Amino acid sequence: MAEKPKSTFAHRIRTAKPQARKYELRDDVITGLTLRVYPSGVRTFALERMARGRRQYVRIGDADEMTVPEARREARRLIAGFNEPVQQGNHPRTPGHPMTVFAEEFLERHARHWKPRTLESNRYFIRNHILPAFGRMTVDAIADDDVRSWFASMANKPGSANRAMPVLSVMMRMAELWGYRPHNSNPCKRTRRYRTTPRERFLTAEEMARLNAVLTRDEFWCPSVVAIVRLLMLTGCRMGEIAALEWDWIKGGRIFLPDSKSGPRTVWLSSAARAVIDAIPRYGEECPFVFPGRPPTQPIDNIQYHWNRIRDEAGLPGLRLHDLRHSWASVAAMNGVGMVTIARLLGHALVETTERYVHLSDRSVADAADRVSGRIGAALAGSGAEQEGGRDHAGR
Repeated sequence: MAEKPKSTFAHRIRTAKPQARKYELRDDVITGLTLRVYPSGVRTFALERMARGRRQYVRIGDADEMTVPEARREARRLIAGFNEPVQQGNHPRTPGHPMTVFAEEFLERHARHWKPRTLESNRYFIRNHILPAFGRMTVDAIADDDVRSWFASMANKPGSANRAMPVLSVMMRMAELWGYRPHNSNPCKRTRRYRTTPRERFLTAEEMARLNAVLTRDEFWCPSVVAIVRLLMLTGCRMGEIAALEWDWIKGGRIFLPDSKSGPRTVWLSSAARAVIDAIPRYGEECPFVFPGRPPTQPIDNIQYHWNRIRDEAGLPGLRLHDLRHSWASVAAMNGVGMVTIARLLGHALVETTERYVHLSDRSVADAADRVSGRIGAALAGSGAEQEGGRDHAGR
């Protein structure tokens, strides 16, 4: 008996890239199960079936939130519902499921989709914002008005509200998938997030000099903290990437991070950054961490106390460690580095993310305006082409 061909659906999903127009990939196991890939990069599972003489299309879920086996299980459930409408309809298979019980199940089953820090953050929002509002309700009883009222009650803390809402939305999508809510009943769909003012800032050259003066003074008292801050300034890395750094990841002029917020990536070291690393003494051959914690079996996990003191003494109250990453990106942009290159160096998957990091000083903007206006003025005077030609010949 010939072997059944192996499914290629999961592989095709992993390699699917956005195109100018929406397109579909069809499952080779379940007829009608498709992945829709939109130009924006959004990817959704859907089921298309002929039922009772009509073509029915049902959105199953976000491909970044569920696996192929999960999509197939939900597709089979929906197909059974099409074939047995009187028995199933669009009602939850498990009505009256308590939200408190569901929250624990959700965290247990969905944790593999998140990195440890994201899981910790989402636990916080579920415990402190979602369960206090919905903990006494059943999963299928949460309605649009309940979500809108809850969201409005957090108007005085819009940042927390905006971060808690996506967590609740994912919970409701998974509740549909697991049969605790009717399909396509997510009550978070029509609630818009609050507009907030970005907190990003960057250091000027004078502020960097003040910060460096305090770091130089404190090198004897807290050498690890000083080295971490300097590497953050010189590489644009995230705090977690530098704090958890291991010696084996450093090879020549590069750091090969096996995992980061956007997956494995390479950090290119300047000579200044390499000099900081070369000056760090190794704790011991058996300790893999560049910055060991206490005990040294774990990396250092918190430098906030020393950082608060250092930034305040440098006259930079409120400066966050993450602002050093913004400063690195802004200096790169002001020195002519392209946005795509900056995105790659920072480990951003999307250039749009990088654009939020980049700030240009007034001096840089004024210089750019002078250059553009000067070039246009020369063209209006009829001398632009001659000047460009003269420069081209002189530079050859």
